[in-house]
Amino acid sequence: MDVESDTQPPPPTQSSAKPLVGQDDGRTPDFLMLQSIPVNYVQQLETDLLEPVVFNQGTTTSDGFCRFTLQNKGFLHSHSKIFLSLKLASGSNDSSFPMPHIGVGQVVKKAVLKIGNKAINEIDSWRHLFSVKSAMITNENNLERELYMTGRGIAHDFNYTLGSRFEAAGYGLDNGLENSVGTTTNKNIPEWLRIGTDEKTNPSLALDLSDLFPFLKVHQLPLYMINEPINIELTFYPQKAQRVQIKEGSTADINCEIVKDDLKFCADYIFYGATDEMERYERANPEINFSFVDYRVVEHSTTQAAVRQSVVRNLGMANRLVPRVITMLSDSSVSEDGLLGEVNALAPLYSAAGVVGTTTKTAYNLKYNDRFEYTTAIDNTARLFSELTHSEGIPFITRQEFSGESKAGGINASYAGHDLVDEIDGEFFYLGTKLTNGRVGQRGIDLFITGDFPAGLDIMRSFCEYVRVATLRGGMFELYNA
Repeated sequence: MDVESDTQPPPPTQSSAKPLVGQDDGRTPDFLMLQSIPVNYVQQLETDLLEPVVFNQGTTTSDGFCRFTLQNKGFLHSHSKIFLSLKLASGSNDSSFPMPHIGVGQVVKKAVLKIGNKAINEIDSWRHLFSVKSAMITNENNLERELYMTGRGIAHDFNYTLGSRFEAAGYGLDNGLENSVGTTTNKNIPEWLRIGTDEKTNPSLALDLSDLFPFLKVHQLPLYMINEPINIELTFYPQKAQRVQIKEGSTADINCEIVKDDLKFCADYIFYGATDEMERYERANPEINFSFVDYRVVEHSTTQAAVRQSVVRNLGMANRLVPRVITMLSDSSVSEDGLLGEVNALAPLYSAAGVVGTTTKTAYNLKYNDRFEYTTAIDNTARLFSELTHSEGIPFITRQEFSGESKAGGINASYAGHDLVDEIDGEFFYLGTKLTNGRVGQRGIDLFITGDFPAGLDIMRSFCEYVRVATLRGGMFELYNA
């Protein structure tokens, strides 16, 4: 089962690499593009388990950092993994666990892929973007695969009425366990997923390289054709209140460390052909041009009162090709004692009847090139959900999790003691837009938003996806914006 089937890749990209002409009559594929190979082709896989060449644990207030350096051989497999393990400085061995919607990815603040001194992908506030991409994974994949690989677990199950096999009063999150003893609604954290002080019993989880760098969703790097050093750099959040979540009633503000001995990069290198196919491919392509997407985050501080009155924020991106924009409004004060921490996306407030916008009507629009993306601002949450679907794919979250609406038969469960109505109700309000007005002009993109959001709202974060072009010539990389 391939998790890629559940996610929508970036917009189509192109490569100028030429197929070989030889013993296979021109059927040798473009190795650079991730696509089906049309012939039965010999492949060899070599795996290296790399240690970080630089590692800094960070402190309670300062960020951590690590760097991996790859060998210049073969093609880098896009699903190579970075293994991470955590341990608490103190506290109970059953008190902490990864954020259920992003798993161990919550420790990553910034991800950079460098060739020489040039950043191919550089994404700040990475875990917020990862939360959007993680919402596109099916419940089945989260429950049966991602929970064990990355710690992600936003899967749902019904809570059946006591004594009935057919009537469910509501639903909650599913982690494969039955409800805890003495309750019909609370799920405990599996023992193997709990993070404590003993690193020998704590889980070792993994991050996929193509999740860290969207560039690798559609391309694989020909490392053997590159004569510059290739580095992966990760910046980690501070140790205190950022790296794990705690169950209800646990002591907060516990320091959490990354286990250095377990921090590894499992690099898979692919070699094609039984003879000299890769050498002939390199000679046939002395220059390769290809396009890909990167993400630029734009953060603005704001308040509930300001958004209620309407705010306009400029996202920049002048003179760039920007296919999509993702926006979320968050409460950054939530710490490890909240199930989703500060990686939340607040939905507008609703009435007792579950109706959004009874006091202040929600409105959302984007403007660039002197034109609005939508003729009239969108004020309907169902339409906003539809626009997110057109932009990113189908999110596997419920209506109540997205907008707080649809209360009948809704969330009625707890997870690690946290009341899910308080923790995930209206916490996945992602605003996604696929732009259609062409290259952005000199003024950039203006974001217009109005609505009555929760009082904790203090930051608005937008990820602008933009197109870049790379040239591989004579073993050297060149980069510029499309």
